[in-house]
Amino acid sequence: MSADTPPVSPLDTALRVDAVDLIGRTGTHRHLTSTVPAPAREVGGAAMQAPEGQPLEVEVELESVVEGVFVHGTVSAHLDGECSRCLDPVEQDVTARLDELFMYPEKVKADEREDTTMLSGDAVELGSLVRDALAEEADDRPLCREDCPGLCAQCGFRMEDDPTHHHDVIDDRFAALQGMFEDSADAEDPAGAEAEDSDGEDSGPQGQDR
Repeated sequence: MSADTPPVSPLDTALRVDAVDLIGRTGTHRHLTSTVPAPAREVGGAAMQAPEGQPLEVEVELESVVEGVFVHGTVSAHLDGECSRCLDPVEQDVTARLDELFMYPEKVKADEREDTTMLSGDAVELGSLVRDALAEEADDRPLCREDCPGLCAQCGFRMEDDPTHHHDVIDDRFAALQGMFEDSADAEDPAGAEAEDSDGEDSGPQGQDR
């Protein structure tokens, strides 16, 4: 985060905290509690996210230190998503830790700025910190229950509804052979059939009077 990076979402705006009373006053601190609405779900983001408008409870301590402003506290939220196996709705309540040092830009070397969180003017921007903390605390592969059987790999059937559901699958390597056996069983040899009929007729010297 650079000093001139503007807020990019409603969460960034809501959690932009004025720290002018702490800047340059090492040892001073301020307690902050704030309830802000969750922004719209991030497409392609964490599997579990707070629904849009759901309250995010932020409670932090801002402390002035030599390098900048140190922020520590928690964010609590109610998250929802889908089971990673059966896609049923899943809910999760989390409380994530917040710990970050927002440094004075003048104390950061040019080649370190990209990987350093800095004050934005006289403000501390907590939006990104809150988003990252919630994403790290949330389940990345949520389950409706530990033994969820999931969906049928062949047709997508919900296995919970019928645990005996299955498909008879023939290995593709043997499908051609199976067809050959079926053709062989169904087809008869005409020459062989005529020979059997001929053997069954009453003919020859046994049938003549001497």
